[in-house]
Amino acid sequence: MKKYGVLMVLVLLVISSCGEEFNTPVVIEPSHSVIKVSQSSNGNILNVGGSIDFADVSQGISSREWVFPSTDVEIEGEITDSKVKVTFLKVGSYEVELHQEFMDSAYVERGDDKIGMMYDTTIAVTVMPAVEVSALKANLLDGAGVVGTEIDLDADTPTEIPFGSIIRYAYTATGNPTEVIGDFDGAELVANDSENSTFDVKYNGLDKVFSIFPVFRRPQPESRDTLYYTDIVKCVRSTEPVTLIEVYAKDSDLGIEFSRGLDKSSVKTDQFSVTITTAGSGDITPEFEAKVDPNNSSVVLLTMTNDEFYSDDMVKVTYSGASLETADKAPIDPFADEEATIIETNLLEEASYDYDMEDAGVTWVAGTTGWLGGDFTNTLEKTTVRATKGTTSLKISVDPYSSGAWGNGTIVEPTIGGALQRFPYTSEGDNKVKVAYDVFLEANGGGIDPSVPNQFATNMRMYINWGAGGTETAQSLGGSATGAWQELTDIVTISDPGNAPFSMAIKIAQTGEEVFTAYIDNIRVTRWNPRP
Repeated sequence: MKKYGVLMVLVLLVISSCGEEFNTPVVIEPSHSVIKVSQSSNGNILNVGGSIDFADVSQGISSREWVFPSTDVEIEGEITDSKVKVTFLKVGSYEVELHQEFMDSAYVERGDDKIGMMYDTTIAVTVMPAVEVSALKANLLDGAGVVGTEIDLDADTPTEIPFGSIIRYAYTATGNPTEVIGDFDGAELVANDSENSTFDVKYNGLDKVFSIFPVFRRPQPESRDTLYYTDIVKCVRSTEPVTLIEVYAKDSDLGIEFSRGLDKSSVKTDQFSVTITTAGSGDITPEFEAKVDPNNSSVVLLTMTNDEFYSDDMVKVTYSGASLETADKAPIDPFADEEATIIETNLLEEASYDYDMEDAGVTWVAGTTGWLGGDFTNTLEKTTVRATKGTTSLKISVDPYSSGAWGNGTIVEPTIGGALQRFPYTSEGDNKVKVAYDVFLEANGGGIDPSVPNQFATNMRMYINWGAGGTETAQSLGGSATGAWQELTDIVTISDPGNAPFSMAIKIAQTGEEVFTAYIDNIRVTRWNPRP
């Protein structure tokens, strides 16, 4: 028994040691090309003297070699290092190249197909000049918004202008500033058109002399320049009629904007009435208090005391009094049932997304996300022919139907430096959002091609890619009326907020026998907050 026991121990030891040898895991690392660039979110655009970190974090790599510009750069690291820092010393366009060799056929980024054992990448870099403004010109705008009399900014005495006037300033600048901020001495900045290098300032302040200190800014990469002009204009009494500019509702406030500043003492609460038509509870007549907006003297602000405005409200306001007048004593005529626009935060505008097609640094391209659609466009360009926001819209023209069960599916998306432009999203409530955009139909594609298997009219979707799981509504446009702007809207649920940041994508499924041409502008994504 003793001998048997020793034998059993020896057998167990042998088996145990063999088991350890046979069970040792062997890790097979797939070859996978992944490159990180520190300024990629900004399209690799930077100021003179700025630096970019280039990192090769690929798996299964056997060798690499970076190729950098031969002049006007400073390099920290060796050309075979996995991470290299480069400082760019002069304005211009540059290319950084990376040659990689792998131990096995490699994947690239999130791709599903292997590309071989060698891979070359070229990264474009743009170095911008500092913002510098070399000239500023000022002209009065007439009531129709037409540029009129020039204002001498260097005159010895202030130029007299009618109370409530708007002056358009045009500037000459390098460095592509996109924002105008600064001190306008109590006047109101009402428009900024960086595409055409202009901004508009409205002057309300009877007998006041105004100076101007505009700051011209480029947010990314940051650069700015400031001009100083003192005592340039003086507001005097106007003979122009007063006009109603806009009625809007936001949070608990309803704003009524007029063409010039108001006399605070002429505003009487009991001369206004507001009606809210709700989606399911009938009409509401809220209590409110009226006053001149402390931030804009051209606006009467009606502030509700125990309610707020919701996404699905229809709001109308009536003025039936006789006391309301401007600061220069021009009376304001009564009006009835003026409908208010519900103002909600556009998540795209908040993120500096190219929602209004005004960003010259953003290029809209077709066919990038191939599984969503291809490229059947004959024209894809930004244009100033027409617009609803700013001066630019996106023109998309798609060829007549050729093949496919679901039409000539074309997908159009915005890119910066070759990468999709994205916007952040934070989960909130039930994550319902309203997607709205303006469309001008120039050519409707004609009738449905008889060879289309599913026989549906040409349609358009505005995707939040990929946030709503493809549930966005297909808006039927084929064969419909042309020649006018229309607003298309959709309400969707962000089903997976964890996929953020998202990009926007315009999908056109063309089934018509003729060309389909549309202009797109002013894309809005807002939180959907219906009345409970």
